[in-house]
Amino acid sequence: MAINISIRKFPRPRILDRYIVKEVMSFVALAVSALTIMLIMETLFELMDMLINKKVAWPYIAKLLAYRLPAFLVVTFPVSLLASSELAIGRLSTDGEITAMRAGGISIRRIIIPFLIAALAISILAFVINDYIVPEANHISQNIIREIVLKKGPPNIKRNVFFRDAENRYFYINQFDEKNMLMQDIMIYEMTREKFPRMITAKKGTWVIDTWKLENGTIYNYDEEGKITYEMSFTNMDIMVKEDLQKFFKNQRTPQEMSSKELKEQINILKQAGADTKNFEVDLHMKYSIPFSGLIFVLLGVPLGLRVKKGSKATGIILSIVLVLFYYILLSTTRSFGREGMLTPILAAWLSNIIFGILGVIIMFRAEKK
Repeated sequence: MAINISIRKFPRPRILDRYIVKEVMSFVALAVSALTIMLIMETLFELMDMLINKKVAWPYIAKLLAYRLPAFLVVTFPVSLLASSELAIGRLSTDGEITAMRAGGISIRRIIIPFLIAALAISILAFVINDYIVPEANHISQNIIREIVLKKGPPNIKRNVFFRDAENRYFYINQFDEKNMLMQDIMIYEMTREKFPRMITAKKGTWVIDTWKLENGTIYNYDEEGKITYEMSFTNMDIMVKEDLQKFFKNQRTPQEMSSKELKEQINILKQAGADTKNFEVDLHMKYSIPFSGLIFVLLGVPLGLRVKKGSKATGIILSIVLVLFYYILLSTTRSFGREGMLTPILAAWLSNIIFGILGVIIMFRAEKK
């Protein structure tokens, strides 16, 4: 509904902000629902294959779907903000409300503020979900898959995974040759009452029943200041894992199954042992960059919504899809560069946001001049 108002009767900024935020949030709710349903439909193909071809019981399928929902929300929030900002500004423009605002002396830069407020609120929500709910949901989901795997054969060991046993020891494998069942760059650290753990590293090792057989390694002890007080090399060493395999492998966690705090702790311990932590540092910074990409998408969505106001809604939707596609292509590229050491981890995680943020500011200033 159009708002026909004079300059004198124009709403105060706070009322205007609430009005625009409410408008954006209504579109966000619709966009999140639509995108989440799309992701669920895509996942159902995979889950139906597990149900029919791999004979996985339907209760497992239902649980897998339920525990994947939080991760779906984190993915849909930023994309929804882009689409919602375009649709909301388009609706306001079509009904003449943007024209009235600008006639009342309100600039595009001022109009975009409530959009950014809405985006910030949703970005904080996305971060909280991603840091507190998603890791545990991912862990439970992965444990369901691990349980299925353990019933059908030997445990599935993967690289860059942390295991924890009943004796408060952490096991880390950098590389794993599944064909030869050979583990490489192994690290085991035992949490003690001291500030720093006892560390055992080994170039390679194999898994035999309930024992890790390590070769060519070193044992380290640290003092309260983190300095090495004891160092001993060994040719062969056996580490017993007393608990059953199923419980042991259910305690493994990937970076996607850790909160930012947990991942930071693992990175610090690995650094202390001289391990390469680039992969983990990139993953850590992406726990922040992806939820807050919604702010960047709003910077793009508002001015683009003004530019396509005379076109169809389909034009805005196509533009949103293209922008999201390019964003994630760039993000995947910079992440790979970060893991290879070609970019610092923080730049690898945030470069896509920086580039798209600059692009959004440029488009916004151009829209202001029109």
